[in-house]
Amino acid sequence: MRNEHVAIHRRNRNLVLSAGWLFVLAGYFSSEMFVMAAGALVLNGYAWFLMQADKRLAKRKSWRIPEASLLLTAFLGGGAGALAGMLIHRHKTRHASFLFLVPLFCLLQMALVIWLGRQ
Repeated sequence: MRNEHVAIHRRNRNLVLSAGWLFVLAGYFSSEMFVMAAGALVLNGYAWFLMQADKRLAKRKSWRIPEASLLLTAFLGGGAGALAGMLIHRHKTRHASFLFLVPLFCLLQMALVIWLGRQ
């Protein structure tokens, strides 16, 4: 049962990350900021949702979303959403890897947005 949950999660994660990045890239190459912003909203909203869902699953003592998946989602564009999810839901705030990496991903993504905005 657990392997089935993980497989479904990975498929959904990959679909959402692909769709978000398609929007971001389509917006960047077409110079349509609202399309790029929609992609960023998808990526960050999904990262926030994963933090919220994993916290809920932890309380139920159910299967969990793998930590690698949470960090991958934060790294691939969901840094701000993951950071907001961590702080709002008080989830993964005692894990040194999350306390260091998620804010770092958020800062790097903000720097990338600023740098791309000047281009």
